[in-house]
Amino acid sequence: MKKNLFTVFLVLAVLLQACQSDHVNDSATNAVAKVVLNSDSNLLANRMDFEKSGVIMLTTSKLTSKSSSGADNFPMSLLAEVKPPVYEGKTLTATHVDVKDNYVYVAYSTQGETYLGGIDVIDVSQPNSPKLVVQALLPNTDINTVVYNNGVLYLTGATSLDANPELPTPAFVAKMTLQNGLLSNNYTMVSVAGKVSTGVAVANSSYYSISGFTGAVTKINKATNTIQTAIAVEDLRALGLMDNKVVVMSGTQGIKIYNGDSMALISSITTATDVPDAKRTIDFQGSNLVVANGYNGVQVYNLAGSLLQTLSLPTGIANVDQIDIVTNAVSVNGEYVYAANGAAGVAVYKNTNNTLVSIGSIFLGDSSNYVKSVGDYIFVATGKGGLKIIKKLNAVLDCASFPTYKGGNWLNVNSGESLNYQGATSLQGVNVNQNLAFCGSLSISQGVNINSNGVFTMKGSMAQGQYRSESTNFNVNGTLKIDGSVVIYGNLILNSNAKLEFASGSTITIYGKVTKNNGVTITGNFTDTENKLK
Repeated sequence: MKKNLFTVFLVLAVLLQACQSDHVNDSATNAVAKVVLNSDSNLLANRMDFEKSGVIMLTTSKLTSKSSSGADNFPMSLLAEVKPPVYEGKTLTATHVDVKDNYVYVAYSTQGETYLGGIDVIDVSQPNSPKLVVQALLPNTDINTVVYNNGVLYLTGATSLDANPELPTPAFVAKMTLQNGLLSNNYTMVSVAGKVSTGVAVANSSYYSISGFTGAVTKINKATNTIQTAIAVEDLRALGLMDNKVVVMSGTQGIKIYNGDSMALISSITTATDVPDAKRTIDFQGSNLVVANGYNGVQVYNLAGSLLQTLSLPTGIANVDQIDIVTNAVSVNGEYVYAANGAAGVAVYKNTNNTLVSIGSIFLGDSSNYVKSVGDYIFVATGKGGLKIIKKLNAVLDCASFPTYKGGNWLNVNSGESLNYQGATSLQGVNVNQNLAFCGSLSISQGVNINSNGVFTMKGSMAQGQYRSESTNFNVNGTLKIDGSVVIYGNLILNSNAKLEFASGSTITIYGKVTKNNGVTITGNFTDTENKLK
């Protein structure tokens, strides 16, 4: 049973014994296992779902189409969905994500009274074909946070005292030594105050954790795993570390900023009281603090405590209960800020002249509980909907002589026209009757037609269509020239005398069917990742 306990601190080093299992639902095996590891590629592949893969487009904040406002400059694709693990009939929920190089680490817990957690490792070294390479299930422990640092995976969560009676409290922070980036059995646990630990941040010689309800912000020695300082703060939700400042957010006591060395309180920021038992996150953009503040939306503060901006939640979304729209998490990636807004999807903001400006929302059909953006990727945890992996097209090329495309969602090139564009653009469709050159990043959610006199030259990265869809075909009657990377999620139809020309080093990925009619020519030194053009 998940209980509300507050007792003395105790540090325990626990080496959890793992068992290798080819069948994660074997209850006889799992009855004695602390950790169930599974690296069976065939079994894990069943959790990867590509059926909804393809080009996706930003919606308005009310989740309606942006087609009336013209093309946007945020091309992206949904690469895959990772279904949550199921253990003995119980479906886990995705709670947190961290990324290091080509590995994505995903945390899972279980809602309600059951303690049951997990960790996934997903390999994104092949950007268009992410793979789940190992999972760990912890039958008596929820995992709420995963943070990578220098070959170690830091974990927070709650564990069953019935299964672990030697522990003083359910809340813990732990360190797992990784083996070449993958999960191992070496699992060192530190018990902390409260019923559940909700966050961890790692510095050079220390790491910090927070725990909710009757919890604390705790500083722990990195080498010895001994608690150095513990400061009682109720209802802690979020934790961040910047410039040797430890920033925490409480649902009842607002934001507190501590010195990372002495843990002396530097300042406090008053915020509205949040609903009980909700997890939030904070992030930093420059010297500003970006806060996921529940029903108050996204709020931006400076570290002196001044509220600089409030980005309110959308209202009046058709068929969505307003109570299900709440800012659960924020993630900063360069000039962009992403906010996981529950049933309203992921809001996308761009920093323009030091002000966050909405450019739209990403709607994924499930409640967005957590978001993490690193590099060109956007990872969204949707509870029992699992993890969504989104990739933003981001080719950076020198095409300054071309103008930026500012037209509508459908790009049509008439006979006798020669059009050249550059930049990042998201379109619904393209029809080429003469000459079109695009330099940069381009996504096309629906069909493409290159007619018999048409020449379409793509330099950079392009994604088109929906996964194995019969209604988003890429039709070539003329010539398609590729200098870069192209992903076609639907069918490629090369009609009679069509030409497909590749610059050296280019790649093409085709998930649908390929039709080659008479007189088709394919030239150039390129990589066909799915071997569809043989």
